[in-house]
Amino acid sequence: MSTYLFASLLLSVAFFPVQAWAQAPDTNQPLQAVAGGASSTLVDKTVLLDSSNSTIPADTAIEEILWNFGDGVRTTGEKVSHEYTAPGNYLVKLSITTAQGKSEDTTEVRVFSRALVVLADSSVTTEQLELAQQQANERGVLLILLRAEGGGPEVLVEEELTRQLIDARADIARSPVVVAWTAGGVGPNVLSKFAQHLRQQTEGANENLRIQDKGIIFLSETPLGVLTRPAQSVFDQLRPSYVLLTRPDALGLLYTATSADGARQTIFDAPVEYVLLGSFSERAISTLRPTNFMSFGLNFLVNRGVPINNIILILMLPVIATILAFARQVIGIKAFGLITPAMTTLTFLVMGLRYGLAVFIVVLLSGTVTRMLLRRLRLLYLPRMALVLTSASLAILVLLGLGVVTEGAATLSFSIFPILILTILAEEFIAVQFKSGARTALTTTGWTLLLSIVCYYIVSWQLLRTFLLSYPEIILLAIPINIALGRFTGLRLVEYFRFRTLLRHGAPAE
Repeated sequence: MSTYLFASLLLSVAFFPVQAWAQAPDTNQPLQAVAGGASSTLVDKTVLLDSSNSTIPADTAIEEILWNFGDGVRTTGEKVSHEYTAPGNYLVKLSITTAQGKSEDTTEVRVFSRALVVLADSSVTTEQLELAQQQANERGVLLILLRAEGGGPEVLVEEELTRQLIDARADIARSPVVVAWTAGGVGPNVLSKFAQHLRQQTEGANENLRIQDKGIIFLSETPLGVLTRPAQSVFDQLRPSYVLLTRPDALGLLYTATSADGARQTIFDAPVEYVLLGSFSERAISTLRPTNFMSFGLNFLVNRGVPINNIILILMLPVIATILAFARQVIGIKAFGLITPAMTTLTFLVMGLRYGLAVFIVVLLSGTVTRMLLRRLRLLYLPRMALVLTSASLAILVLLGLGVVTEGAATLSFSIFPILILTILAEEFIAVQFKSGARTALTTTGWTLLLSIVCYYIVSWQLLRTFLLSYPEIILLAIPINIALGRFTGLRLVEYFRFRTLLRHGAPAE
């Protein structure tokens, strides 16, 4: 042992100079000033400039870091800020002086007098946004883009856009209109959440926004009639000058508008489809009638701060249940009842299909492995299921840990309750294994997963979600449909396939 320790010490001493040389800073690097990339800002808005990416040789004393902002103003410092008082393109010059010499670098700051706030989701391509920004800059307008990066579940997209909209309140104050270029009801949902946030602020905190003097414009390929109800709800909550629904082609018309009224008139004069909403149109929802009592109730809930995503999930539940009932009664697909696939579908909607499937698989694998390990212990049913659920919980913790290690920030954004709902599958899966064997359990689990995925794609269809939110009375059709399904007595489609030989030859003669 002593020989081994002596050899290790000897190798450490021998290689220490090599390691120290490899880790030592390169003192031969030349002085290089780096002013940073080009940027855009508004008149009287603070722009930040940073020289920390510059290369300074080691053991070199810096005598001066001088910034020339191009408008006659100069200042010193590693990180500086400046406000331009007039629009234009300014060449900013950075000079770093040391005892060994001087290095200079330049960058450009484009200053605009007008701004236009545009929030967009993943339905808008990067190429479309870059073209829109270029066209706006050519007309002297700073296009402030708020976009959810990375896509993901609609719930997370709306949360990210709402957060960006809240952070951009200073920019909203400078923009005559707020434009939402999104698919379906994403834009109205984000603006509704923004309105709920404003209502929670202290009195006077939102005076600088002057929402009442601005217009809100929704650009969408969704039928405008479907968007009318959610957009009207946005008007009722924010009370802007107006809400306008139109097509994405109208964005280019807004670059010349200097006021909310000017933007509205520009769209009126153009050959584009539009729907104008305001106080004159709110009577359709604010008046309670037998034909719109659910719309009236939903409008009341949203205006009182109930999260609109929660309302959408509740509206989707009858749709999911009807689809599952049809799959069982007409097609003949056997799954884990009705509640389990319905809750699994809702979990996929909240978490997204990718992460939902990951948790789904982890829960089933942990449950199966635990059951195999406990087979020889001859435990009673309930203690054994408690151990299965314990292993599923530990497996989910491991999955969350892997998400953190791999910088999967989306896994940290979910509520724990959708994840725990999936642990119900472990109990169902193991219970079927006890009663009918592993093959039947795997088959039933496979059908449950398939039905959940099909329901997920149906109810995540943006047009359907927006349509149900606009006309929630439609879900009442689930009542007669399920009554008809309950009285269905014919052969299921699976049975036609199962008894195809018998049906082909007919019943045997007596």
